[in-house]
Amino acid sequence: MTLPPSREQYGRISLSPLRIVLAYVVAGFLWILFSDRLADVLFRGNPDLLLWVSSLKGFAFVLVTGGLLHLLLHRHLLAYRRKELELGESRRRYQLVVENAPDAILIHDASRFVFANEEAARLFGAASAEDIIGRPVMDFVHPDSREAVAGRMERTMARKQVARLREQRYQRLDGSPIEVEVSGVPFALGSGPGGLIFVRDIGNRLRAERHLRESEAKYRLLADNAHDLIFILDAAFRPTFVSPSVRRLRGISVEEAMTETFEDMMTPESAAKAWEQAAQIRNGGPAHHVVQRLELEARHKDGGTVWIESVVRPLFDASGTFTGVLGVGRDITERRRIEEDLRRSREFLRMILETIPDPVFVKDSDHRFVTVNGALCAMLGQPAAAIIGKADKDFVPAEEAEVFIARDRLVLETGKDDIYEEGMTDQLGVKHIFVTRKGLFVDASGARFIVGVIRDVTEDKAKEQRLRDSLLEKEVLLKEVHHRVKNNLQVISSLLYLQKDTIEDPAVQIIFEESRNRISSMALIHEELYRSGDLARVDLKEYLERLTPKLIQSLRGERTIGFALELEECRVPVDKAIPFGLIVNELVTNAVKHAFTGRASGNVRVAVTREADLVRAVVEDDGVGLGDDFHPDTVKSLGMQLVVQLTRQLRGALSFGSSTAGTVFRLSFPLQDAAGEPLRP
Repeated sequence: MTLPPSREQYGRISLSPLRIVLAYVVAGFLWILFSDRLADVLFRGNPDLLLWVSSLKGFAFVLVTGGLLHLLLHRHLLAYRRKELELGESRRRYQLVVENAPDAILIHDASRFVFANEEAARLFGAASAEDIIGRPVMDFVHPDSREAVAGRMERTMARKQVARLREQRYQRLDGSPIEVEVSGVPFALGSGPGGLIFVRDIGNRLRAERHLRESEAKYRLLADNAHDLIFILDAAFRPTFVSPSVRRLRGISVEEAMTETFEDMMTPESAAKAWEQAAQIRNGGPAHHVVQRLELEARHKDGGTVWIESVVRPLFDASGTFTGVLGVGRDITERRRIEEDLRRSREFLRMILETIPDPVFVKDSDHRFVTVNGALCAMLGQPAAAIIGKADKDFVPAEEAEVFIARDRLVLETGKDDIYEEGMTDQLGVKHIFVTRKGLFVDASGARFIVGVIRDVTEDKAKEQRLRDSLLEKEVLLKEVHHRVKNNLQVISSLLYLQKDTIEDPAVQIIFEESRNRISSMALIHEELYRSGDLARVDLKEYLERLTPKLIQSLRGERTIGFALELEECRVPVDKAIPFGLIVNELVTNAVKHAFTGRASGNVRVAVTREADLVRAVVEDDGVGLGDDFHPDTVKSLGMQLVVQLTRQLRGALSFGSSTAGTVFRLSFPLQDAAGEPLRP
């Protein structure tokens, strides 16, 4: 490529034709003037020679001026070519700039476009720049901006001023709107006005700015309404932003928070902790660009304190220089209180576990110990650290461990408590008997655990066996006592019978017979106790089934006395069975002796029922009935007095009635007193 002439060369070369003509005229005048004078001086005396010199001077002038003109024209042509070369180079540079410009460049004649670069074609959606040339400028302006663009063009052309950048809305050939930034330069285009305009697509930038504004608005809304405290500190750890939630958290305004130091914000211990962490963050550099979590005790305006969990992140610029800290703080006062309560609860639970004399353990679903108390450690002869994480097979023989695991599986599968007796051999080889209660515990995450309590009943079992043996001995002795009491009562009954035979007075014989029957009823109680496996209670059904026939048989004489028994199974203590038996003895005796006076036959009915803890008995006959003035409390006979006194001893109630159908006595008494214990006389 040929370089264009420099400015110094241009200064030495005349590029104007007028200058060439003037130079030629001046040179001609000077030649004529000086050549004529010189010829006149030299050849004035020789006219012929002077004429020949004049002719020669004319030829010389033509040659000199022709050479001079050739030189000037040659130099002018050379300058013109250099100028043309420079113009071509300038055009190539201009074309390179215009065609590769990132902005659309167009030229208009105040009405239509006369030039457009390729970026303009791309911007307006044209196949090529030729599709834009010749079209009205307003075809590419959105209707919303046409009035403003037309006014701006008119003012720019009239004032010949550069139009500064302005955001406007244009449109593509397909009518879709585009956001652009436009500037213009007015200039003369031929004989009329023209304008050079630069158009830049700012749609992406506007969208980014719009998104940025929306994002900033959202983040501002979030920061202003966040429940947590959001803050930013500069490189000196001074607040540069504090969210309004600081009022809710600490009771102070944003303005007050912006002037605080760490010492103002926190208690001395927390301030020292914050400064220590701040130094680590500042000296860590971008390589340690990690989130830090701190629990700090902040001051409240009311004089109290609040616990805040702060999550902070260091900020660095593009060069890696520390610029500050972004953080979020959350009120964890309630959580700290709950954690403290939980800690105390765990400590309390630990103390309870250690205080319990029985071994206590917790196993996971893999049958491994996760918690043990001191009693279990003492039982296994191992510290807690040596037990946690291990299973039963690590401490007891395999066959015993399999039994434990089987019981664990039962609890895990059914979810029900399991109480069972098991044997275990300790480290010394001594066999122990344990009663273990296991239950299922499921935590919040769904993990399943077995909670167990063990009681060593080896000694209790030995004591129980000794007590059982002792009880068996006592039962044998007590049965022997009842047997001997029964025999003694029967001896007394036999003596009374023999004594009765020696007495001639019938009235006295009757008294002896009644006493003999009373003794027999008591002897029958002891016989029932001897025969029964229960030495403390008597079944009234079996007792009355044996007592009633004996009484009627011993008292009826030559008469025909029938009886009916309607009895339910009812076991009562001995101290109630004896008075009850005596009452029934007296009521049946009275019925047989007095109800059938003047009759050869009759019937007696005895019934016993139980309603909860209340026993009801009925003694009924179909005899002559009671007199109108009869009352048990006023009767002087020993038998009826016994009935009244024994009823009181039972804490019972006695009622009676008489009609043409006979006499009935009803007795009811409780099995237990108000305290739940059997009544005592």
